[in-house]
Amino acid sequence: MQQERKRRIQACYPCYTRKQKCNRQYPCNHCTRRRRAEECIYSSPPADGSLRRPAASVLEAPSQIPPHGAHNSRNTPTVHESEGHCSSQHSALAKSFGYFEDSNSNTMALLRNLELPDEDETDLIESSSLSIWDTVQHEIGRMPDRQILDFLVHYFVNELNWMKQVIHAPSFLAHYQQWWAKKDNPVAVSDIEFATLVVRICCYATQFLPSPSHTVDQIRGRSLADIRGTCSDIGENLAKACETLDGKGSLFRVQHLLFASLKLSCEGGTAQFWESIASAARAAQKAGIHTDATVSRESPIFQEESAQELEREVRRRTFCSLYVLDSHLSRQLDRVPFLPDHLVMETLPRLRLIADIGDLSPDPDVSAPDIFTERLMEVQLGRFWRSFKLKQNSRYDPIESEDRYERLCVEYLPNLHAAFAIDHPDATWDSALPKLPMQRELLHIAIFDSVCWNFRPLLLLKPSYIASLPPYKRVLLQSQKLRLGLAALKELEAVTALHSMFGGSYTRFAAIIFNTFEATVLLLCLCTHPDLPFDQGDENIDILGMKAKLTYKRAMQVAEQAINRLQMLAELSDMAASGARVAAQLFAKAVRAKQSPNQGAPAVSSTSPLWTPLDSASMEAIDDVQEQWRFLDQADPALTTDIFSSMVQKDSFPNFQVSPLEIPILWGNSGL
Repeated sequence: MQQERKRRIQACYPCYTRKQKCNRQYPCNHCTRRRRAEECIYSSPPADGSLRRPAASVLEAPSQIPPHGAHNSRNTPTVHESEGHCSSQHSALAKSFGYFEDSNSNTMALLRNLELPDEDETDLIESSSLSIWDTVQHEIGRMPDRQILDFLVHYFVNELNWMKQVIHAPSFLAHYQQWWAKKDNPVAVSDIEFATLVVRICCYATQFLPSPSHTVDQIRGRSLADIRGTCSDIGENLAKACETLDGKGSLFRVQHLLFASLKLSCEGGTAQFWESIASAARAAQKAGIHTDATVSRESPIFQEESAQELEREVRRRTFCSLYVLDSHLSRQLDRVPFLPDHLVMETLPRLRLIADIGDLSPDPDVSAPDIFTERLMEVQLGRFWRSFKLKQNSRYDPIESEDRYERLCVEYLPNLHAAFAIDHPDATWDSALPKLPMQRELLHIAIFDSVCWNFRPLLLLKPSYIASLPPYKRVLLQSQKLRLGLAALKELEAVTALHSMFGGSYTRFAAIIFNTFEATVLLLCLCTHPDLPFDQGDENIDILGMKAKLTYKRAMQVAEQAINRLQMLAELSDMAASGARVAAQLFAKAVRAKQSPNQGAPAVSSTSPLWTPLDSASMEAIDDVQEQWRFLDQADPALTTDIFSSMVQKDSFPNFQVSPLEIPILWGNSGL
């Protein structure tokens, strides 16, 4: 009997089921209009329909695991699952010689084209590796109940993913639902990598609980501390197993390493955070997520053009998120970045995917931001400052610093999206994207922090060097001091706004703690400078294109508020506790300098220690503050405000007003 020839489908699957014709692009015109880009596939989805509803709540997924053996009939892999592997012989070569397996120019690429006969994989795996699967089964069996993991994953996707954008939530949720079908008997290393990602996401989510929206200290009778410790331990053990089973790694590995890094950041281990970012950067390059050549040659999804492009887009976004962390942290800590600029230039996101934090209209304005817009602008900010290629410990030149600042105003700020403007931001999309206001403040913090970074070295100039400068440079230095103070002030105001969006309560979010401390130190150091012209002239100091005025009273008020915040957060964070102690000392020093202007502290120089020996009166003032600080650990936190207010009231401040600072921001097309 002659087999009936099947007609070739001329539309993506969603359009085919609706009997619509589409332009067969990714995403097609109809899926774009429906804002369901991730559904645009060109083959039938799995029978469970999980690929058709990737953005569904994880709590809607059935909690029952299919009968044993059901996992053997594997569905078409999702975008994350398509990291294929070369032959076992090639993998062994890569492990021994360190080759990048997806290169198209090294010796491994040449050997791949020769198609040498492969060896039996069991001959290439160490005997100890065979027992690793037993360890994997044991660790997966220790995972908390699904109801607990569902709650934490749901909380992370809805409340936390907007911060760093390490995962693409819709595709992650689709894979999360599919993964439960094979959880008890994983059939590939990618399944173990994904399990590692799940537990590390859950561990990270517990760092932000309890919260104003979820006032719980336990989930289904299990304490958050127990869940956090268990997930952390399982994640470490599974990560080691995956490294042994597959040296190359995958996108999942990069992602779960990033979440391990973010956990360290929440715990106040910034040095360990930096080292963990290095591990994630190495894993990203080994897995090749920065290239388009790493799509599996074996996976069925390789033939599906739309899913392949979606996978590449998720890789690009993860790599961009890693680049932002690398750039921002290296700038703050004065370290050398791990990732070169040209890699991120080649991996900038190219697709507009469905928003996973909100519900825009079916026909949205193409100018509307999406969830990843803020990360793209952070990428461009990192690229901008890196472009100057400043040498470490180079002498501060006020002319060069002013040039960098002016270029920031001319080259970077005009290319920002209107929704992120400091000067009356466009709030049109705030209701559709509930986390957009928080992302706006997060970007503002990064921008003002970068301005502080540009001018901070002027505080370390020796008086003799300043005296040797020509008069116009000394005038420029004074102007830059005021601009540095304004940038620190506005950074603290943005941090305060972001913290209030968290409910003004306890949080381990490092962006709030770290930037509170950094900006407070700068502001208080400036307040100890006797030559800083506070409260003089009109509002004529330019800061990012806006006119503003810095007053001593306003600076001290904002610094006091910042110290109160650090003291409150010290109950959860060692970073906040150590920062609060130093900030309290600086506050006392600034008050003392104002009361005795003739004995004001000189500018900090590179030859003198940061903390110079103090006289007995100064030590008594600091001891009083620290004594009150120890008392406040068990007292009403509101008393902290009274303590510092009483210190400020010892001096009479002129009744000056400070105007709000504004920045014009537009959206451009400079690679974003």
